[in-house]
Amino acid sequence: MNSRSFPMLVRREFWEHRGLLWAPVGTALMLVVLAFLGRAATGGLQINVDGREADFLTAMAGAAQLKFFGVFIGALLVPQLVVALIVLFFYLLDCLYTERRDRSILFWKSMPVSDAATVLSKACTALVVVPLLVYALSLVVSVLSFAALALKLSGTPYAAIGTWHTGAWLAVQGTLLLNLLVASLWYAPVAAFLLLVSAWAPRAVLLWASLPPVLLMIAERTALGTAEIAAFLGYRLTAYFEAIGAAGTRAASPDTAAQVAVIGDLYNRISVAPLLANIDLWLGVVAAAVMLWGAIRLRRWRDDG
Repeated sequence: MNSRSFPMLVRREFWEHRGLLWAPVGTALMLVVLAFLGRAATGGLQINVDGREADFLTAMAGAAQLKFFGVFIGALLVPQLVVALIVLFFYLLDCLYTERRDRSILFWKSMPVSDAATVLSKACTALVVVPLLVYALSLVVSVLSFAALALKLSGTPYAAIGTWHTGAWLAVQGTLLLNLLVASLWYAPVAAFLLLVSAWAPRAVLLWASLPPVLLMIAERTALGTAEIAAFLGYRLTAYFEAIGAAGTRAASPDTAAQVAVIGDLYNRISVAPLLANIDLWLGVVAAAVMLWGAIRLRRWRDDG
């Protein structure tokens, strides 16, 4: 693989698929605008400084305040990651199919670029470059959004909750960068499967990506009366977000102590490093490598549209 041509192949993906850049940028901009214009609502955390919420903010002192800061910063990445995953889903389904449909594959095959380099550049774009872009944008979003929170609370009895913690911010950002690495590894088999379908499907790529799993689930349910395939797919698609508590954690009771405990629980779950010890993650990486090999072979074969 030519080390000079590979970066150009990645840039090609952003030229041909503008949404890879503008969807994350638009999401980041929307979060910042909402932070300044909304009712102190950002990243799934909402603060209304009246009534019971006032007691909650008063309890935010010391370690509890630091944990609130960490959860606030971490929560901002979740909507950006969700949008990126949606964009990448359609990008991976489309990228290899479109070049066959519009015959641009003939041009690219005339260039001194291998099928392996082309497919791997698309996988790298989805699993490395776009996540790093989202991470870079999240750095800016976290600073501006917390600045908006601090401005809204300044001059109130709760101004201390808007205190900036540089050390905690750096620690959380390091954790979030690791989280994105884990997300790339966890969803690698999904990305590879979508590339495989994109390289093979004669038309209706979305149908070919969704129909086989659905038929397998129906067949299993009919023949065995079980739902193991559905459970497996659900686990692969949602386990990462469950690990970071993105599904939401509710207090057992509405009192302040319970709410503070929820913040502490979410803070303790910011890191998904434990997933690195999960054998399912590494089995998925192996499966992704096999499917990427299949996508490379299919691109070499299915160049006739």
